[in-house]
Amino acid sequence: GVGILLIFTLGSQVPKEFQKLVMGATFGIALTLVAIAGSELFTGHTMFMALRRFNGTGTSADIAASWGMTWAGNLAGAVVLVALFAAGGGGGLLSAPDTLVMKVAAFKMNDSALSLLARAILCNWLVCLALWMAARVNSDSAKCIVIWWCLMAFIACGFEHSVANMTVLGLALAGNHPETVSLAGAAWNLLWVTLGNAVGGGVFVAGAYWVATHGFPGKVDVPDEAAPASATLK
Repeated sequence: GVGILLIFTLGSQVPKEFQKLVMGATFGIALTLVAIAGSELFTGHTMFMALRRFNGTGTSADIAASWGMTWAGNLAGAVVLVALFAAGGGGGLLSAPDTLVMKVAAFKMNDSALSLLARAILCNWLVCLALWMAARVNSDSAKCIVIWWCLMAFIACGFEHSVANMTVLGLALAGNHPETVSLAGAAWNLLWVTLGNAVGGGVFVAGAYWVATHGFPGKVDVPDEAAPASATLK
């Protein structure tokens, strides 16, 4: 959420040609806070819990509980953050229907299911690769570097991240938004993006590494604890 506030604040101040570069280059704070501070991110859990299931150390019920709780918790955090940001004045992002955040949110809310699904798969492929690589390096600086590159790519390419979208769409709904921004549109976006993120993390990263490393059947080493990013990145 904080990363979204940062990139839209900065992106609104630069020419359109540089917006993707500036926003992508400054979004690394988002996953860095998760990895270093130690918090629970739904999109990361799509990979970790899928590995548990593939290894036979977790059940489908475990996956459903983990994904459900982290998704709901991330949504609650986004709502609180948006409420505080709006109460604080909105930083100039929420005052008019033609601001950058309104345009982006309107596009996200009205795009096709296939487009949202595809961009969400690509997004969480990168996000989970960032977490996977961060788990393979020892220094905190190296973790920050690998995270930065992957998040730079997903923001600059316009991919879809369900948790980031919770804040983007929430900001638009909380402000002076156009008719193309609606609660139904937010639900539409989050439905397809959540599904795509689950496929990206659970199949394209967890599934791919499991098959490539050990094949069917087999095991991939994952943390003994229940798979938070913070445990993996120690």
